[in-house]
Amino acid sequence: MQTLVQGTGLALLEVAMTAHAPVFVGDSISAIVEIEAVRPTSRSGRAVVRSRIKVSNQAGVLVLSYVVSRLIAGRPE
Repeated sequence: MQTLVQGTGLALLEVAMTAHAPVFVGDSISAIVEIEAVRPTSRSGRAVVRSRIKVSNQAGVLVLSYVVSRLIAGRPE
């Protein structure tokens, strides 16, 4: 997701984050990103993208979750 946003991300609009469990030095973490909505704007080639991210540790325990809305540039029509 970070690679997708670099260069195309225009604005961070909203973030709602919840910490579920601690992360310790030496932990390995992984994230699953789910795109919940893509809403084109009135300006061509842009959209508001809402995604839900779930971060888990090496034991599969959910440690962090957040929902983020970003204004993303796309291909002009």
